[in-house]
Amino acid sequence: MNCDFCLQSGDLHYRIRTQASGSWRFACPSCWQRQSQEPGYQYGGTRKANRRERDKRKRRR
Repeated sequence: MNCDFCLQSGDLHYRIRTQASGSWRFACPSCWQRQSQEPGYQYGGTRKANRRERDKRKRRR
C-alpha cells in the first residue's frame, strides 16, 4: 500500500482525516507526524500489511 500524501510504499499506515481533506486517507509514519498537527485531525486506526499472515500463524499454534 502507498501513502496518500507522499506515495511511498510501506507496511504501516495510519488512517487519518483532517479538516482540509475531509475524507479518510492513509499516511505513512513520517507524513502522519505532519498531518497530526493539522486542524481537525482525526485518527482512524492503524493498518499493518502483514496482519493476515500474523493471524494465520496465531491460529496454527
